[in-house]
Amino acid sequence: MRAVVIGAGRIGCGLAGQLLRASGHEVTFITRSCDVVKNLRHNGSYHVLLTSETECRIVTVDGIKAIATSDEAAAITAVTRADLIVTAVCSQNLPAIAPLIAQALSRRETPANVIAFENMPSVGECLRRLVSSEMTQPWQVDRHGFSGAVISRMVTRRVGHPAQQTPLMFVGESVEEFIVDRTALRAPLPKIRGMKLVDEYQPCVLHKLYTFSAGHATAAYLGWLKGYHYIHTAIHDPEIRKAVFNAMAEGQRGLAAKFGQEFACSRAELEAIITRFENANLNDPIVRVARDPHRKLAADERLVGAGRLAEAAGVMPQQLALVAAAALCFSHSGNGQPCTACFEQSQTTEALNEICGLDAAHGFGRIVAKSWAQLAPSLLPGNLLLSLRQRLWARV
Repeated sequence: MRAVVIGAGRIGCGLAGQLLRASGHEVTFITRSCDVVKNLRHNGSYHVLLTSETECRIVTVDGIKAIATSDEAAAITAVTRADLIVTAVCSQNLPAIAPLIAQALSRRETPANVIAFENMPSVGECLRRLVSSEMTQPWQVDRHGFSGAVISRMVTRRVGHPAQQTPLMFVGESVEEFIVDRTALRAPLPKIRGMKLVDEYQPCVLHKLYTFSAGHATAAYLGWLKGYHYIHTAIHDPEIRKAVFNAMAEGQRGLAAKFGQEFACSRAELEAIITRFENANLNDPIVRVARDPHRKLAADERLVGAGRLAEAAGVMPQQLALVAAAALCFSHSGNGQPCTACFEQSQTTEALNEICGLDAAHGFGRIVAKSWAQLAPSLLPGNLLLSLRQRLWARV
């Protein structure tokens, strides 16, 4: 089976491409980086370092092809011929690749499946709409399958510069499972190592977001306030470790109330997630996990969505409110330079409504606003949080 992976970054190469090749698929990467294309073509392969707390092993992914998005004719041909199309470009970049997918699908006579490896609720339906809007005959999109993928593996970084001739390496966990909506695909269904097909997809998406992703974000945003640089160091801070557990536990109560206990986690399962954050081999930077706070603070996302679901279940999500407030304080440009936080103190009400869909005067929104006022010293340059419990700050 032919597969195309649009996006040759951490998830495209470090997860999707590796599992597809392990399953025997022919794999072609399509990416906007000409240097990455040259590197993949020159070597015909790349490496994935799969790691846990106890082991590291290198997997070579070979027999691959690569095309630059600037080579439009070749890219359209590759997607047209593919039986399976995977996207791994970050959700905000989906509109940019929709025309390519639309042109290719319009030329096909048989159904294809598109799986979006993007960390976003309802991403399959979102991509379907984007592609349909680019088609001259929008009804044609209905012949094809569109699903998201709930990803378990963390892939934290790429090692090596693509302009050099040495093969690239991607560092990630050894976890392989990812979840796909069976009902959204078209026959014949693809066979991919690690893929778990489910009929109840939305609860699985929220389970991942309101458990693992919420805990990950908690470690990142509180770790940033306390001056940590990596997730594996932040999670060893007793205050942060407790906060991570409590934030996930609040989300679990909401999940259990809405979908049933089978979609919530036990205490042992939450502790197992925390253990994954301890993996120093991943060397996962806090600024990587914390970046794009506006998206992660959306009404249905990992912090606010989990908090609202908990509130609906009769739980006052104090911990999730604190983390949401910390996310609103996060300020990092992504290039090592400081930048302004999500909003200023005078903009609390407007920002909570615009970014989070919350009312600062009521319920969960009120708790977030109160927590933000307690964290306001983080907006002063050089301030470092010493204690979450006592709200002690130091100048550095």
